[in-house]
Amino acid sequence: MTEILPAAVIRPAAPAPSAGPGAVALPSPMVTTVGDIAGLAPRRARGDGGEVPAADVDAVDALPAAAWSTVAAWPKAGKAVTTRRARLADVAAFCRWLEVESPGVGLLAVTEDHLTHYRDAIATGTARAGLARPGVPLAPATAARRLSTLSSLYGYALRRRVIGANPADPVERPEVSVIGTTPAHTVEEATALLGGAETIAATYPADAAAVSLLSVCAVRVGELVSLTVGSVAASVGHTVILFRRKGGKTDRLPVPPRVRALLGPLLDGRAAGEPLFVRDDGRPFDRWRATTALRRAATAAGIDHARLTPHTARATAATAALDTGVPLADVQELLGHASPVTTQRYNRGRKKLDGHAAYRMAALLAGGA
Repeated sequence: MTEILPAAVIRPAAPAPSAGPGAVALPSPMVTTVGDIAGLAPRRARGDGGEVPAADVDAVDALPAAAWSTVAAWPKAGKAVTTRRARLADVAAFCRWLEVESPGVGLLAVTEDHLTHYRDAIATGTARAGLARPGVPLAPATAARRLSTLSSLYGYALRRRVIGANPADPVERPEVSVIGTTPAHTVEEATALLGGAETIAATYPADAAAVSLLSVCAVRVGELVSLTVGSVAASVGHTVILFRRKGGKTDRLPVPPRVRALLGPLLDGRAAGEPLFVRDDGRPFDRWRATTALRRAATAAGIDHARLTPHTARATAATAALDTGVPLADVQELLGHASPVTTQRYNRGRKKLDGHAAYRMAALLAGGA
């Protein structure tokens, strides 16, 4: 059943800036703040249940009414929570940059030249705002994603007849390497990590189960923290998890027995709708809590956790699978990638490096000497 918000809390849409028979009303997200959109609750204090940085919500809410109604309706149009959060983060960063770099220029008045300058500024680390670490360039993939996000925003505004053209369309994206940059650990380290998860299972059952799903099943952290008790089910003789992938597609992933054993304590006596992974105080896991779980398992296993994150665990699983001969299509299915090109970025394991032509050339020259 669709929830109908009381009229008193609905921020009204302003009329379109153009007049005449083609004039239409601006998009109306039917909320008073983007923080009211599902999945975008602002986090203003530790443990308050917020889902996104409050500063990002505030940056968008500070926009003039005409721009705000379009920008707020755009993430709401996204089906998946992960999509909404990525859109909010990217447009908030651009709003900060635009305010510093071109004060007085409205978000919907941005031109191709503004976006080209923005691309160069974030790619070189010279942006005076909009970077989490000032002076540090964004990776080409991240810069390209930000431009794609803005293209999505302006494409939405164009479709809703708020603007006359998409200024992001002609802006060239940075070249993205076919080799992934997320560090992958060795199979030996991954094996030790799973053993560490089993070691801490009695004391930290949620941590142990989270580590096993991240390192064996290669789920994204956003997918992990969205799981409920009812997401774990039986299907044709297998234990599976049913979950929504990035982009909104529902998927089913088999859970190996070793992982199922760690999930067991989280299922007993709990309602299907409860979050599968919760802290001791009952709050659901988030990506930072998942990182803590990985580091606890690493400490128990005696391995370095300095660069261990949910994404490195996923990269390790993908790299190891490809390195041991698992077909690319099967790894693509495991990771939930829409394109095999994305999966191929993880094809950089030890065997590929061991047999690299650079080593053969060195051996050839050594033999000649």
